[in-house]
Amino acid sequence: MNIRELLNSHSEINNAINSKLEQIAELKALATKVTASTFSESHSKGPYNERKGRTTARIIELENEINEEIDRLVEIKVKIRGLVASLTDPNLRIVLERRYILGENWEKISEKMGYSPRHILRMHNHAVEILENGNAKEIA
Repeated sequence: MNIRELLNSHSEINNAINSKLEQIAELKALATKVTASTFSESHSKGPYNERKGRTTARIIELENEINEEIDRLVEIKVKIRGLVASLTDPNLRIVLERRYILGENWEKISEKMGYSPRHILRMHNHAVEILENGNAKEIA
């Protein structure tokens, strides 16, 4: 995996985690809905209990997937921190940390650092170029 792929994988994994969290919230909301017909069904071992069991199983499955994604995200962040630490310019380090460790957007980074968004992008591209031209070309 090259530098850009590594940096981009952070946001891809983060988005996947957020998507699964939203799915869990939706499933939990569906599982807790009680109507008159499902209430009467809940007293028997009918479709309500089967549906609730399937929903619970899907929630557990998604939670396990999220835990795996979180483990991958932590590994990626460790690699990114190592790369960022290799930069000698503290401003370039801050740009990459804010973007790929904290997940901030360009506007927020530029506001916090006091530079224009265009300049932040130039700094970002320069930092990535330095990393790509260094000894850290391939990250396993």
